[in-house]
Amino acid sequence: MMKRLEKVFLALCAVAAVQAISVADAHANSARSLLQQLDTNKDGLISLKEAVRHTGLLRNFGLIDDNEDGKLSESELAKSKLTPGNEKLTASE
Repeated sequence: MMKRLEKVFLALCAVAAVQAISVADAHANSARSLLQQLDTNKDGLISLKEAVRHTGLLRNFGLIDDNEDGKLSESELAKSKLTPGNEKLTASE
């Protein structure tokens, strides 16, 4: 009986890990997509001037900008639930 419970628990842990990884991948893809779309000077960051073209991103720019440098990196975009595209993905978490 105990072995069966251990196997079920391990299976559930594996499913949870796979789901967390897929959500993280989706966030990274969302962030990468925004960068490709808005990073007009191709410096790997979205400045406030570049964000003006995306109302949803501009609205939360200051909250997404963790290090307050006035630019959004791919990692800042990927980890924030306020990044457009991430809010739909985090609803299932």
